[in-house]
Amino acid sequence: MSKNLFILFFFFSLFTTAQELPPVVNYGPNQYAAGNQNWMVSQAGSENFYFANSTGLLEYNGENWNIYPVPNKTIVRSVKVVGDRIYTGAYMEAGYWERDKFGNLQYTSLSTDFSDLISDGEQFWDIEFLDGMVAFRSFGGIYFYDPEKGSVSKMDNPLGRPISAMFLLNKELYFQLVGKGLYRIKNGVPQLVIPFEDFQEVAIMHLYTKEDNLCFVSGNSEFFKWDGKKLIKFNQSLSLEIGYPNILSALNLSDGSVILGTVGSGILQINPEGKLVNTFNQENVLFNNTVLDLYSDDSGHIWAGLDYGISMIDLHSQFGSFQDNKGEIGSVYSSYEEDGKLYLGTNQGLYLRNKGEGSFSLIEGTKGQVWFIAKVGGHIFCGHDTGTFLIEGDKARKISNRLGTWMVKEYEEGVFIQGHYNGISFLREKESGIKELPMLQEFPHSSKFIEIDENRNVWVSNEHKGVFRMKLDDSLSLPPVQIKNYKFPNESGITSSIFRFHDTLYYSSKQNIYQYDEKTDNFDRDNRLNEIITSIDRISGKMISESQGSKIWGFASEGIFYLEPAQLNEDYTWDFIYIDQYFRNIAIGYENIAGIGDDEYVLGVSNGYVKFHLPLEEWEINKIRLHQVSVNRLDNPAENVEIAKAGSFDYKYNNISFQYSVPVYEKYLKAVYSYRLLGFSPNWSEWEANPVASFKNLDFGDYTFEVRAKIGDTVSETLTYDFRIERPYYLSNLAIALYVLLLMLIIFSVHFLYKRHHKKVAAENERALKLKNLEAEREIIKLKNEKLEQDMANKNRELAVSTMSLIKKNEFLTSIKKKLKDSEESPKVKSVIKTIDKDISEEDNWKFFKKAFSNADKDFFKKIKAQHPDLTANDLKLCAYLRLNLSSKEIAPLLNISVKSVEIKRYRLRKKMNLDRDTNLTDYILAL
Repeated sequence: MSKNLFILFFFFSLFTTAQELPPVVNYGPNQYAAGNQNWMVSQAGSENFYFANSTGLLEYNGENWNIYPVPNKTIVRSVKVVGDRIYTGAYMEAGYWERDKFGNLQYTSLSTDFSDLISDGEQFWDIEFLDGMVAFRSFGGIYFYDPEKGSVSKMDNPLGRPISAMFLLNKELYFQLVGKGLYRIKNGVPQLVIPFEDFQEVAIMHLYTKEDNLCFVSGNSEFFKWDGKKLIKFNQSLSLEIGYPNILSALNLSDGSVILGTVGSGILQINPEGKLVNTFNQENVLFNNTVLDLYSDDSGHIWAGLDYGISMIDLHSQFGSFQDNKGEIGSVYSSYEEDGKLYLGTNQGLYLRNKGEGSFSLIEGTKGQVWFIAKVGGHIFCGHDTGTFLIEGDKARKISNRLGTWMVKEYEEGVFIQGHYNGISFLREKESGIKELPMLQEFPHSSKFIEIDENRNVWVSNEHKGVFRMKLDDSLSLPPVQIKNYKFPNESGITSSIFRFHDTLYYSSKQNIYQYDEKTDNFDRDNRLNEIITSIDRISGKMISESQGSKIWGFASEGIFYLEPAQLNEDYTWDFIYIDQYFRNIAIGYENIAGIGDDEYVLGVSNGYVKFHLPLEEWEINKIRLHQVSVNRLDNPAENVEIAKAGSFDYKYNNISFQYSVPVYEKYLKAVYSYRLLGFSPNWSEWEANPVASFKNLDFGDYTFEVRAKIGDTVSETLTYDFRIERPYYLSNLAIALYVLLLMLIIFSVHFLYKRHHKKVAAENERALKLKNLEAEREIIKLKNEKLEQDMANKNRELAVSTMSLIKKNEFLTSIKKKLKDSEESPKVKSVIKTIDKDISEEDNWKFFKKAFSNADKDFFKKIKAQHPDLTANDLKLCAYLRLNLSSKEIAPLLNISVKSVEIKRYRLRKKMNLDRDTNLTDYILAL
C-alpha cells in the first residue's frame, strides 16, 4: 500500500509540474509588511479584503496594505466583515473595527463583555453572523454578541466538551462538539444532527450540502455524506489519489467543485465528479504548501491565507499558464501544437507534451537553444543553435549541421530555405529524404527573418544592415546572385523584422512599419499599419504574421496586440491583450506567439507560457475609492482629514495628499490613474500606477480634486473631492476692510502730505526764485557797481588827468608869470601877466574841476557840508583838492597861491573843522 501511494504521489508530482493553471497572484510578507501567517480571510462587500494575520488585522484595498494590531498585540485568528464593521477574534480578545471620518480603522474591544464568560487562555477561531447576532467560537464555547443591545451571551453547553468547529450553512449554525457529534442551533438550543457514534473521532473541516444531503470533508481529506440515518463515504478514490492530506479549510464553488486547502500539499481543485482538476503548490505557483484558510470573493477569486503569505487564484480567468518555477524547461522561444502534441522550443531544448500526459519531456538530441519549431511544407522543422532538426513525433533527426538555424521557410515546392547566424542555405526534398545544399557564399549575414514573394525573390532582414532582396538562379547556390540592400538610416534595426500581410511585404522597426512599394522599389512609412501602431508603446520591432495571414501580432510594454482586416471595409481593426512585460519578461526581439487551434494561442514567456482564447471577454471596472486625505503645514507631519465631506483647511495647511484605489486583482491587469486639481490646473496628469497625488504650497481658494482610473482600455467614472484653503488672517474680509481703510488713510495722508509738500516746495521754489532774483539783482547791482566803479575809475582817471593837466598848466603859467616878472615890466608884460592870472583863477576851470570831482565823488560835498556847514567855497575847493590826496605843492598852482599860503589855508581849515592836533587833515577828509 505504501509503495502504491509513493508511485501515485510520484506521478502526481510529475503531473503538477506541467499543469496549465489559472493565474495566481502571490503576496509575500515583505510586500504587505506584516506577519507570515494569515489565519482567515474576509471581504467588505466588493471592496477591501481583511486577513487575520499573526501581527494584527491586515487590510488590502487593491493598492495598499495596512496592518492594525489588536490591543494585546496577539495573533488575530479570525475575521468577519458584517456591514460597516470588521469583527476579529484573538487570544483573550474579541471586538470590532469601524472606519472613522478620516478613513482609518478604530478598534472597539468587547473583552470586558466577555470577561465573566470566558476562561483563561481562550482564543476565538471562528466568527459567523446570523439573525443579527455575531457568533464567536473558541474551544471553550460559542458566544453571541448583539450589536444593537451591546450585550454578550454564551451558548449553553451542558456537556462541557470543547467545540472544535463552527459552520454557517443554509442560514443555520452548526458546530462539532468533541466526543459528542455534530450539532446545530435551533431556536437558541443545540440539537444533535450526527451522533458521535457514527463518525467517532473524525474532525469536520468543511460542511456543505449536495443533492439534499448534508456532506462534509474531514481533517484528512475524506468525504462523507449523512442521509439522515447513516454516514456514507464517497470520493474514496480521490482521497487515495491525493494521499489523504490534512486540511484546515475547504470551499464549495457554484458549479459543484470543491477546493481543499491542505497542510503540506497546497490547494487542490476537485470537479463535481470528484476528479482532481488542478493542484496549486509551492512547486508550481504558491509561496507555501500549508493553507490556513480559503475564501471566495464576489468575483469568484479564491483567496488563500497561507502559513507564509497570501495567494489569489483567478479560477474564471480566460488565461491559463504553465510556470516553470524550477527551471526544468526554461524560457519559451517558439511553440507548435498538432494533434494534441504541444512542442515547446526553449533555451534548454525542444520539449513535448503528448495529449493526456501531465508533463513535458525533452526530445532526445535537442538539448540546447531552440529558436524555431513549426510545420513547413508538411514537415515539422526545429531551428536549433547547432543546426536544423526534422521532428517526427517524439523523435528528432538532424538534417543540417549549419551553425545556428533561426528559421526554415518554404522557397518552392520541395525546396526549403534556412536562415542561419551567418547566412542562408537550402534544403531539397528527395525520394531518399531531405538533403542539405551548400551555403550561399555571396551572403554571409545573419538571417533571422526571411520572406519569399510571388516572384521568388528572397527577402532577408538583418538587424544591422536593413533589408536584402536576392534574386537567385535555378541552381540556388551558383552566381549570378543579384542582391540589393535597403537601408533605414533613421531607424534602429535592433529587434526589427520583415513580414508579409495580405500579400504585401513590410519592414518593422521599434518605431515604424514600412510598406514595400513595387512601383518605387522602396519602403514607405506612409501606410495604414504604421498609422495604427503609432499610438502603441511597442517594445520591439518584431511582428508575427500568422501562417494563414489572418492576423499579425506585435508586442508592447503593457501587453500584446493584433491587427486583422475589418469585416465591413478595407481598413484594419486591432485589439489589445493586457499581459504586462513584467509577466512575459522574454528577451526583447525574441517574443513569440503561436496559434494552436481555433483562436487559441500560446504566448512564450521567460519561465513557461501563457495560453488564452479569443475573443477575450470584457471586464467591468470597479468604482474608484478615496481612502485618505491628509494635509500638513511646511515641514510638519501630515494630519488626516474627513473624506466624507468637503474640507476647509487653514491657510498654513496648504500641502494636501490624496490616496485612492480601484480594486483590480487579475494577475495580468493593473490600474493606472490620472488626476487633476481644478483651481490649480485644468490639465489631466499622465497615466501612472502610483495611487497617490500630492500638491504643495497651494494658494488660498476653492479646489476640486478629480481622479479617474484605467484598467486596460476601460476608464472608470471620475471621483471628485471639493475643498477650500482659507484665506490667511492677513487676507480675511476684516483684514481687507482694514486694508481699505488703511489705504484710504494712506491716500488721504499722502494727499495731505503731498499738498503740504507741494506748498512747501512751492514756497521753497518761490524763495529760491526770489533768491535767484536777488542773486540776479545782486549780480546786476554787482555789474552796475562794477560798471559804476569802472565809470568812477574812468572819471577818477579823467579827474586825475584833468587835475594834473590843470596843475601842469597853472605851473607852466606861473613859471611864465615869474619869468615875466623878472624881466622888465612893460605894459605888454603886465598885460600878459594879468591875462595869466586871470586864466589861473578862471572860474571856468573850477567849474570844470568841480563837475569832474562831483562825478567821481558826488556825495562828498554833501557829507562835508553836513558835518561842517561853516565851510566856504574856497574851503570846499581846498577840501576837494585834499580829497584827491594832493600835496600843498600841487594845490598851490590850482589856487594860484604860494605853497605857504596853502599851508595857511590848511591850518585855517583844521580850525574850522575843530580837528585836534593828532588828526591828519588829509586822512580825515579821505575818511569821509
